[in-house]
Amino acid sequence: MESVTSMFETSGEEVNARRRMNVVVFFPDDWRHDTVGAENSLIKTPFLDSLAEHGIRFSQNAVTTSVCWQSRATLFSGQWASRHQSYKLICPHFMKGENWNTTWPAILREDGYHVGHVGKWQYFSDTTGLFDFQRMFEGRHHVAVNFKPVAAEDHARDETIKFLNRRPKDKPFAVTVAFYPPKAVGDGEEPGEQWTPKPNARALYDNITVPELPYNHTEAHKLLPQFLRLYTSAANQRWRKRFRTPTHYQEAMKRIYALITQVDQACKQIVDELRRQDLLNNTMIIFTTDNGMFHGAQ
Repeated sequence: MESVTSMFETSGEEVNARRRMNVVVFFPDDWRHDTVGAENSLIKTPFLDSLAEHGIRFSQNAVTTSVCWQSRATLFSGQWASRHQSYKLICPHFMKGENWNTTWPAILREDGYHVGHVGKWQYFSDTTGLFDFQRMFEGRHHVAVNFKPVAAEDHARDETIKFLNRRPKDKPFAVTVAFYPPKAVGDGEEPGEQWTPKPNARALYDNITVPELPYNHTEAHKLLPQFLRLYTSAANQRWRKRFRTPTHYQEAMKRIYALITQVDQACKQIVDELRRQDLLNNTMIIFTTDNGMFHGAQ
């Protein structure tokens, strides 16, 4: 088995200091900063742990707006929500007209980069011409490929490897890999029903007990203002469907962890492809997320 250290050792010819670096941004959905094995020994993320160990970890980084599409607009634009004004899904102002020209994908593309986006986009808007390579897919832990269900993170991995194989070899590249997992999906109310990991990944967490948060979910829910406890409120729905009993909490967390393990493996396989193409020593790898899910606190 390959050692963790050897995964990030420089190989091949020395990097030319004047060469522009490639960029790969791993960008999963609803992932807390401490949901990796380096912070929580229950979670199995060997690749991300090694990435953190051999890279730079920005432990004081904080999301400016903890709503998916607003946070994602902030990542692309580098602006506060009050400036990019992309408050609604159907009104992504950051990508309209000249606004897109100030986003980092557009700036890199103008500078000669081959730019791609794979996975979640979310804005329900025309993206024609924004990227050289784009494969958007939304809202599921599985994607239909040739009429067969494929895990969403595996499909994102496969499309990213296509991007790497089809890119012009004489240009630097930048690609965002926007994994949909481990975000909750659907309206099911059975324990863990909103997360659908692979059985073998879920089995990794069969024999653990996830520590409870330092408060009681039900009692905390009772303390919410009445309008937040209405049956139709988002606060009530999320508590009811995800964490209203100890069984709901345990199964939800184990399935979240399993999906995280799957994303960890997909990231590793993409980086393995970078190494195979002798690109790793000239590629900046960034792992971040749009916002955390707060694991029962929302």
